[in-house]
Amino acid sequence: MNKNLLTSLCIMACSSMIQVHAQQTALAGKIVDATGMPISGVSINVKGTQLGTSTNESGLFTLSAPSTGTLVITAVGYAGQEIPIAGQKSIQVTLRPDDTALDEVMVVAYGTARKSTYTGSAATVTPKEIRDQPTTSFENALNGRVAGLQVSTGSGQAGSTSNVRIRGIGSMNASNEPLYVIDGVPVISGNVGQMSGQIYSTSNVMSTLNPADIESITVLKDAAASSLYGSRAANGVIVITTKRGKVGKPTISLRSSIGLTPSWATDNYEIADPQAQINMEYQIFHDYRTSNRNNATGVNYTDAEASTYALGQINNRFNRHGYRFEVDDVSRMSNVRILGMTDGIENREGRYFDWEDYLFRTGTFQTNDLSVSGGTENTKYYSSLSYTKDQGRATINEYERISGRLNLNQRLFQNVEYNVNLNLANTDKVGFNDTRSTGSNPFFQSRNLLFPFYWPTDYKTGNPWTAQYGSLAFNPGYYNDQWDNNTRTLRLGAVQSLSWEIVSGLTAKTIFSFDNTDVRDDLYLSALHFNGATDKGSSSRWNNNIRKYVSSNTLTYNKTFNLHNISLLAGYEVEKNVTDYQFSNGVNLGSSNSSSIGTGANFRADSYSWGNNLMSALGRVDYNFDERYFVGASLRRDGSSRFHPDSRWGTFWSVSGAWSLHREGFLKDNDLVSALRLRGSYGVNGTLPNDNFAWRTLMYYKYNYKGSPGGLVSDGSLVNIDKGLGNTLLRWEKSNTYDLALEFGFLQNRLTGSVEYFSRDSKDLLQDVPTSGTTGFTRALQNVGVINNSGIELDLGGDIISNDNFSWSLRVNAAFLSSKVKTLDAGKDILWNDPTGGDARAQFIYREGESVLSFYGYEWAGVDPQNGRNVWYTNNTTNDFDFNGRAASYSYSKASQVIIGSAVPQVYGGINSDFEYKGISLGLNFAYKLGGKLYDGAEKDVNDDGYYWERIRSQQYYENMWSPTNPTGTQPKIDGNDLTDAIQFSSRHIYDASFLRLKNINVAYQIPMAWSQRAKIASARLFFNGTNLLTASKYKMADPEVGQYGTRGWETPLGKTYTFGIELNF
Repeated sequence: MNKNLLTSLCIMACSSMIQVHAQQTALAGKIVDATGMPISGVSINVKGTQLGTSTNESGLFTLSAPSTGTLVITAVGYAGQEIPIAGQKSIQVTLRPDDTALDEVMVVAYGTARKSTYTGSAATVTPKEIRDQPTTSFENALNGRVAGLQVSTGSGQAGSTSNVRIRGIGSMNASNEPLYVIDGVPVISGNVGQMSGQIYSTSNVMSTLNPADIESITVLKDAAASSLYGSRAANGVIVITTKRGKVGKPTISLRSSIGLTPSWATDNYEIADPQAQINMEYQIFHDYRTSNRNNATGVNYTDAEASTYALGQINNRFNRHGYRFEVDDVSRMSNVRILGMTDGIENREGRYFDWEDYLFRTGTFQTNDLSVSGGTENTKYYSSLSYTKDQGRATINEYERISGRLNLNQRLFQNVEYNVNLNLANTDKVGFNDTRSTGSNPFFQSRNLLFPFYWPTDYKTGNPWTAQYGSLAFNPGYYNDQWDNNTRTLRLGAVQSLSWEIVSGLTAKTIFSFDNTDVRDDLYLSALHFNGATDKGSSSRWNNNIRKYVSSNTLTYNKTFNLHNISLLAGYEVEKNVTDYQFSNGVNLGSSNSSSIGTGANFRADSYSWGNNLMSALGRVDYNFDERYFVGASLRRDGSSRFHPDSRWGTFWSVSGAWSLHREGFLKDNDLVSALRLRGSYGVNGTLPNDNFAWRTLMYYKYNYKGSPGGLVSDGSLVNIDKGLGNTLLRWEKSNTYDLALEFGFLQNRLTGSVEYFSRDSKDLLQDVPTSGTTGFTRALQNVGVINNSGIELDLGGDIISNDNFSWSLRVNAAFLSSKVKTLDAGKDILWNDPTGGDARAQFIYREGESVLSFYGYEWAGVDPQNGRNVWYTNNTTNDFDFNGRAASYSYSKASQVIIGSAVPQVYGGINSDFEYKGISLGLNFAYKLGGKLYDGAEKDVNDDGYYWERIRSQQYYENMWSPTNPTGTQPKIDGNDLTDAIQFSSRHIYDASFLRLKNINVAYQIPMAWSQRAKIASARLFFNGTNLLTASKYKMADPEVGQYGTRGWETPLGKTYTFGIELNF
């Protein structure tokens, strides 16, 4: 299928090439801004002719033109120029801003807007800022670019899904992800995979969009900016516009890059060496024995008896792998001698197996992009073909994408334009469950389960080791060949629109889009696999087909009357979402080599189809006087099938205003103040429930019960599972948002920025509320909660140095955020666990007046220097003893759980700096987070103080654990009996989450045009990109950049990637 797809996409790309007029005089040039930075998308036309072209991403262009002609150069946001050619062969032109730096044109809700006249809160990210980053999905490159936008990439697996938050968390049970709009229509987003369990994979549907096809990204943050999207916009909107062709001869762009990620480029849970590991194992069993009575004698075991027991335990566990052990003396702290067994074909004395080297590799990332674009005044086209392969550091992780795009703009008549955008992409991912899955997570295995004394082969025979090493660990070298899983996603996106300018200023536009995402998850477990043995081999397939249809019809009117400017919008929109799901499974496969479901002796199947519909009417009015005083208002009325007919309609609206003070007489000729604008807004957005049928009382049926399919039992009754009591009064979650901002520019806009305050009250939040048992149900979904997100955003940038040879620009953004629970049902606390991967690694609490991400558990007081035991603050009337002046106990069972920190940072943002010197450019992108906590669930495993003897322990634990010779140790003694921190959530594993990270460094060299043109290349550019190269953090155990809930488990850490590439334009 991939070959056919690739062939089709090649035809799509190549067929769009169009011939232009014959050559005249060859002219090459570069267009730059006042800082010397190249400007892409600049239109260059020969005055009085149809000849023209546009600049590429490097600001370069070539054009055949009469030597006596005149170039007309225009670009959005810049003052146009006319330049006589006068026989020149090459030219460089510097464009100056048209008015102010605030005047960039942004793609916003249902249209475009100049930033200087826009009354909502929005920020833009250009392709230039993210173009060289080795990422499979564009949102991974947004970190630190926009104030108030937070990207959490919890896993470093190839093809993993990121979580995006704009201005905090606004819901408890519904989605907190922003709405994604591509080329004017909402699209499918998020993780759409269905496979879960021991082998788990995700399908990030946004990764089907090739980042190289993106023309602009706009982030809409307040109600004035996003309320036209109504019930889907409470969490903000990310508006993406893909590239379009420009007037001129065909431009061919070829871009290729390759990146390398060392297997462990970041230091994560460094394990103690083999000698330290076996010493700790000996101490666990020795301590266990001396802490218990000998039933035969009635007294505690002696050191000699404990030593004999401990040696017996470790010899019993590791003799079979070629090792035997002795001690110098019988004390608990004796050093264990590691010797080799001599009864096999291999003597392993002095040698240990390196599981990290065995399970991991240097990851490689490669991408190749080809695009062809151009056009005439009537027909413009952009086409692309892209191939990306991300070979993860784990040997069982890989991601591959093939995608193609064709965007066509055709002027049918003078006042009628037809546009069609087509995108086809196929992704294939092989992954694993990177939580605490003992069977499939190589990171968890190598750092916490696979002792260096375990080998993948039997020392006696040299054959593969097929048995379990213990109760937890398996041989991945053998079992990785006994299972297979992959996720394939095929996505087709089609958007067509027709615009008709009825009269001057009055335009009708109709859009129809079809977004089809087909996801297929396959999982095969042979009969030899530990998870497939019971079923004698198992093969499963999940098929998930998601279709989104959107039809939008709008009428816009723009008119200027003297100094009065008015813009009106009215529209009607319908959306239909359909999901078809099928599951099939075959067990008792005929052969250990057969992965086909059809070869099974027994089968199971399940399927369903569901959907929802949305119908909307919308309108907007914007008015300004002399571009000095601005007012705006928007209204949207949504009706959704996710609610009962009596309550399915919701009204969402906003009002906004702005005042451009710099246009007033008292500032108009001020040499210091170039721009000064005050704006504010208030509005209401909504959020839909995740469940399509939450308002109904429902049962669902198991596919098999007591051997009878379809939920039927022998007496004919139906088997049902409580899905919750329906609530016909369910209504929209609503977010009431205030926004007030001051935007400014000084010294001819050499320094620009903004200060913005926002407050969002998310009301009528959906919560599962307990119900009376007399109803036959345990819970019902109700609108009862309120969350507030408020804060201040700062954005400050400037052109520090700007001259013909050297330029330096710097931009800093920061978001100060407070996210608190205001109201709960009857004020009752709600306990919940981190749902990431289903391993319940951390416990949270919703409590009125507290953070929305409040960790809840026992408060660890530290280590008693007298005996090395864990000490717990009781936080109640229990007082076994005082510790640091507070009531404390050695037993957490006597303590009360309390809030032990919040995962919400106090401030987060980015620092971005760009330098350019004579064709050499350097870009630095830093992301930071200050304040807030992270909960390290994996540290509970690697710093286990004795509960699980089968845990490999970290070097950090070994160096800092208490012992008679280290009474100031910060980690408790290794203990075989007094197990006080086995599985409890506690502040022992809470850390400061602050960090500063160099997310991206980009170094590029623009090859001089005189050199590249000798090779018939219009322009050539070489670049290097490094990601995650430097990190500063108090947290040293592992990667401080964690997922959306502020927790770290056994997800694959983010790696350091070194990428080299070339870009050619013809």
